[in-house]
Amino acid sequence: MAARRSPVPLDARDVDVERVVPGGAGLGHVDGRVALVDGALPGDRVRAELAGAGPRMLRGRALGIVSAGPHRRPEAEVCPRARDGSCGGCDWPAARLESHRELKTALVLDALRRLGGLTPDELPEPGWVGSPRSYRLRNRLHLGRDGRLGFFAPRSTEISDLETCEIVSGPLRSRLGAIGSFLGSLGLAGGELSTLENRDGSVVLGELRLDPGCPPEFPSMVTRGPFDGFRIADPAGRILVEEGAGWLEVLAGGASFRVSVSSFFQGNRFLLDSFLEEIRAALAAAGPVRGALDLYAGVGFLTRPLLEAAGEGGNVVAVEVDSSSSQDLFANLRRWEGLGLARGRAERSTAEGFLFSGVPSRTPVPLDAVVADPPRAGLSPAVRKGLLRLRPAALLMVSCDPPTLARDLAALGAAYALRRLTLLDLFPGTHHVETVALLVRRT
Repeated sequence: MAARRSPVPLDARDVDVERVVPGGAGLGHVDGRVALVDGALPGDRVRAELAGAGPRMLRGRALGIVSAGPHRRPEAEVCPRARDGSCGGCDWPAARLESHRELKTALVLDALRRLGGLTPDELPEPGWVGSPRSYRLRNRLHLGRDGRLGFFAPRSTEISDLETCEIVSGPLRSRLGAIGSFLGSLGLAGGELSTLENRDGSVVLGELRLDPGCPPEFPSMVTRGPFDGFRIADPAGRILVEEGAGWLEVLAGGASFRVSVSSFFQGNRFLLDSFLEEIRAALAAAGPVRGALDLYAGVGFLTRPLLEAAGEGGNVVAVEVDSSSSQDLFANLRRWEGLGLARGRAERSTAEGFLFSGVPSRTPVPLDAVVADPPRAGLSPAVRKGLLRLRPAALLMVSCDPPTLARDLAALGAAYALRRLTLLDLFPGTHHVETVALLVRRT
């Protein structure tokens, strides 16, 4: 295979930004070519460093703002780590929160039209749920060999400290000094720190997963330090030492969820209630639910409203492959059954493995609804094929990536119509947005 040629650098040019595109870059034109500029927002005129990315496209980054558009915050309000370019935790740090609805709705609708093939009359009016900053319930922070703890800088493995941050919560920031000193006292040479908090930040758990090649040498007695529970894992996730609790209770939407520090759970503390209410509203709009399936179930966050909708005599199956999330899922289903909800069954499997296992065809009641919240890559071709074979009455698609959602809707479009669309701003300060799409089977 021939080596890819490096882009040819061009002189810095001024670019008038017309709109944003999936991936978060601002789009403009230079000498008849499309220019995609990281860090640019619609209405901005930016000085950009550009390089060729194809015969008709340029790519680059903003070097400075010639004139600011209506969506840009005053420079003094932007996080200092974003201003000096040392932290990559946010890719839209300069975007006004009040502009997120317009910008992110445009991203989603553009993807659904261009990649999903949906016409304007096939697109419902999108709903919107906004969020404040400092929202993270879960974090993945990098621990450097020099003891620095934070996010990577853009396009780099350099670590920026978190002395100031608009992502992590205030309660966690207040512990970071003690956390850094504690990790430094262990003498470890680098890793990734996962943190999990309860809603008010009064309880914080931590798991440090060591970097490959990092010798697992630490004091024989490891305390939990400033955490309420702490553990160290090897690069494969095997727990080497643990002190204190490994999971906590998260209250959301009138329900209690057991969540372990290494399990998947929604990351925005402010929108947990709204997220569940949107799922409940979408299920109500879909019609009666007796049989339901939750693919990529995690600890059961979206399984809970399915159980509520199914009621007595309903049949709900939740599918999850990750070990930690599966353990929490089993525990949550047992607890909820004791509270009188419909009986749910957990299956530890990949979505593909479950859909082609023969189990779905043996369910005692018709399959009325499937909820799917896949990773950013979206549904695999096998999952899409399996869903089309099952033909549930309704599909509730949850996605954090508009292009992959659009691709999945296009693949399902012959059998399903889009009936409801809601955007939740789970990731303020970034171009990412969570989309909940209700699809109903065509007659």
